[in-house]
Amino acid sequence: MYRAFWFCTEAGAYWSVVDDSDYGVQEIADRFLQYLRFGRGLAESTTRKYAEGVGLYFRFCAERSQHWAAPDITAFQMWLRVAPAVRHPDPRRRLWAGPGREPMRGENRINLITYAVCEMFKYAASEGDWDPAKLGQLFELAPARFRGGRDRRRPVGSTTVVMRRRHQLRPRRGVRNDVPLDVVKAALGACRNLRDVLLVVLLATTGLRRGEALGLRLSDLHFLPTSEGLGCPVPGAHLHVVPRQNSNGARVKREKPRVVPVTAALVQLYDQYRQDRDACRPARVSDYVFVNLYKPPLGEPMKLHAINELFARLSALVGQTVTPHMLRHTFGTGAARQASLDVVAELLGHASIRSTEVYLHPDMQLQRKAIEHGSLSEILQGRREHD
Repeated sequence: MYRAFWFCTEAGAYWSVVDDSDYGVQEIADRFLQYLRFGRGLAESTTRKYAEGVGLYFRFCAERSQHWAAPDITAFQMWLRVAPAVRHPDPRRRLWAGPGREPMRGENRINLITYAVCEMFKYAASEGDWDPAKLGQLFELAPARFRGGRDRRRPVGSTTVVMRRRHQLRPRRGVRNDVPLDVVKAALGACRNLRDVLLVVLLATTGLRRGEALGLRLSDLHFLPTSEGLGCPVPGAHLHVVPRQNSNGARVKREKPRVVPVTAALVQLYDQYRQDRDACRPARVSDYVFVNLYKPPLGEPMKLHAINELFARLSALVGQTVTPHMLRHTFGTGAARQASLDVVAELLGHASIRSTEVYLHPDMQLQRKAIEHGSLSEILQGRREHD
């Protein structure tokens, strides 16, 4: 059975696809995933998602005794709806889905998996491992749709086409999984130490991704009213999200630095945490903000699996799933009610404002207020009162 597998090399860590029977690497998948990680510089966590999707495709091919170079994407998508996640911690997810049961994977997840597989075929065609003439089985040419910006300067009548995947399911536009305030409070109460409290509050009040939080260095935190003494012109307490290579595998998704303001409450928590941190002698020599203080290796930066384990434990204690990404969504929803989309996009580090639009949840009370206080509505209301 094929699955995603983590490798650590001299060039760095990356995810590949192996056969469980002998741990042999699937060659075309391995070269494609190395290209994503080292050629395009994608984050390790991002390439893991690619590896998981590609691994499912090779598992599908193996079960059907089908060569990988003869894709049947429609059948693959149907298989994804019912095929179990054999390594999932929930035993119900390790069973085949059938009539009366929820699909194993929804439309959005299937689209992401299909995207990863189609990108692998594009790579294989570019490397001479697959016939480029067959790309028409997976893609169609379509006019590019421009949304303003630089594209407004495109000459009238000019045509640009893009390759669009043929097998695209209609995604469900559901509400983002935000975390209720009482659940956040319960999660904070379930934290065992100040480090974990600081981490949860940081994620909830800044919207940082988990990799961005674990990659923070002490020098990134400018928590004084002015940072001019540090050569930083940004006023007020804030932190810097900086793309860099980190020894713990944490990575900034977007290769563009950004500044995120922080609250006074977060600054106070950080001051308290520093006392615990400085009491651990091995931690004093580390520049990472979040380090191991309570179990070996002491002083080493926290890794991604540690934050996953923390939130799994908190979820079990509060009786509701809480993840770093859900806290990010919660922050985004709240920020979108107070600021314009371009401001929220910058805070969250979105490359496209389309990613930020998902945080615009229509509120019926706000809609009613907009209707009742519209200029024409107020004129008609005033006229009725005078009649």
